[in-house]
Amino acid sequence: MLMSAKFKSDKIVVHHTQNISGIPEYCHELAKDQSNGFTKDRSMRRLGSFPVMTLMEYDRLHPGWYLRATKNEDFQDKQRAWHEFLKSEYAKPFMMVEKLKH
Repeated sequence: MLMSAKFKSDKIVVHHTQNISGIPEYCHELAKDQSNGFTKDRSMRRLGSFPVMTLMEYDRLHPGWYLRATKNEDFQDKQRAWHEFLKSEYAKPFMMVEKLKH
């Protein structure tokens, strides 16, 4: 949700907010399932539900992370970027899995 927009010379400074109430509780509820995030056929694993603003804030504090995690051609580096985020304090409230394999 756009909260404010201010003009500074030739730039616009905007302030966005996102209501994330309920998301951590939802994730904690799903984390109680004994499957540890895996689907019944174990073909997929749900790690968490991360609000976009959390990802953007992490990228603000770790410049270039979002490009590494999404647009990167190097799969290994993309995977390292996501592991870096998943192990951070930013991801913890939204994780549905207690422990990552690697």
